[in-house]
Amino acid sequence: MAGLLKVVGGLVVGLAILFGIAMLFFGSAGGVAAGLVVALSYAFSGAMIFAFGLMLEHLEAIRSECNRQSYMLKDLLRRMPKADASTKESGVSHLDQLAKPNFNFKDV
Repeated sequence: MAGLLKVVGGLVVGLAILFGIAMLFFGSAGGVAAGLVVALSYAFSGAMIFAFGLMLEHLEAIRSECNRQSYMLKDLLRRMPKADASTKESGVSHLDQLAKPNFNFKDV
């Protein structure tokens, strides 16, 4: 989906540039200003579509790394030596909450 939005955004920007160039060569003096305004608005819309595609691609990358980082943190917490009961506070430690088997970063 993200790749499709990037392609569509790039095509809209490209067509807007071509439309603007065509208006400069083939348009009348009065229509050039209006045509360039339309071309710039299309180019801006295409840039927004492309930026939205980039944002979705970035969010997909974050989501794919989230599970891997959760497993790495769980493994690190399993390897960590346990502290004795005298040094613990009366409340539950934050590390103990992270060591739960159902913890995931995306739940935070």
